[in-house]
Amino acid sequence: MKVLVFTRTPSAFAGLAVQKGKKALRIEVLPMAGVRDAIPASANEALVYLDLRGLGEKERDKTLSLLNKHPDVCFGIIDPAGAVDDVAALFHAGAVDYIGKKLGAGALTARRLSKVAEYSRSVDQASDTLDLSEDMPEPMSAEGSDGWSEIVPGREYRFAFLYIEADDAEELKKRYEPANLASAMETFRGFIDRTVTQHGGRLWMWSRFGGLALFPLRGGTSLAPQCGLRILLARIFYDVEESLLPGRLSFRMALSVGSTLYQKSNTGGIVSDGINSIFHLGQRFARPGQFLLTEEAFELSPQQLRGYILPAGTYEGRRIMRMLRPVPAAGNPENDPACET
Repeated sequence: MKVLVFTRTPSAFAGLAVQKGKKALRIEVLPMAGVRDAIPASANEALVYLDLRGLGEKERDKTLSLLNKHPDVCFGIIDPAGAVDDVAALFHAGAVDYIGKKLGAGALTARRLSKVAEYSRSVDQASDTLDLSEDMPEPMSAEGSDGWSEIVPGREYRFAFLYIEADDAEELKKRYEPANLASAMETFRGFIDRTVTQHGGRLWMWSRFGGLALFPLRGGTSLAPQCGLRILLARIFYDVEESLLPGRLSFRMALSVGSTLYQKSNTGGIVSDGINSIFHLGQRFARPGQFLLTEEAFELSPQQLRGYILPAGTYEGRRIMRMLRPVPAAGNPENDPACET
């Protein structure tokens, strides 16, 4: 794929050239003055980067508005001054990469560009086969006809278990002050709780860095797989709009089906093979950034999702699947283990 970088300061990209590798990428640095004519001609042919340095607010907004007129153009933003206040809006508008002030022109490595190009192709393919708004069931209230009205505390039921935990907890403890980290993790918990609730689940157990959500099985069905997907899709917006931590918060998820005694509180004393199993899968087998599913949990997934879920091996005698990551992290996708295929 050809990569076009439009800029007012070409000297900042003097070190860029054709980058060699298994997938050669041709990088051309062009004057910003030519972007209006070049963008329409770049559809399906090039990955376009706009360097916002040196642009006033009015000119920057005018340049970005060009992209809204050409939704078929794959574009990234280079923003060394951090001039964009709402980075999430760029991704809402279709951006496939964002290089902020912590990164420079050196971030445009062959490896990064290959991953961005691969991601842009996957988005195009997914848009033809996966429509979350039409074919997949809508999120539901945790207090509505989602199965919770049939759950009586003190009895045992089968649930879909969704495990979520932040990665590298020990490193987080070393890097941040306890009070600041506690606030950041509470914000993370709120993000997970909100999304789980929208899909008919309840956040049931939570420690400092993660926990377990329950989804009642109604006729053998559950929105738990869609919930996990929506967490992945919303993660980039959480990082930009809500997270109190700089950069990206890496976390892993695992989904299984099992039985447990249900209590609204005092869950610490509950003993369940299903609970033990999901914690083992999430803590011992899942890698940073991954979303794993047992084979039984995979069967809960709608047909539209199954093409995006691949075998990941076996664990404790069960076949394990892995959901592909639909959206790369804003910042540096080459360091994101969840972006692998």
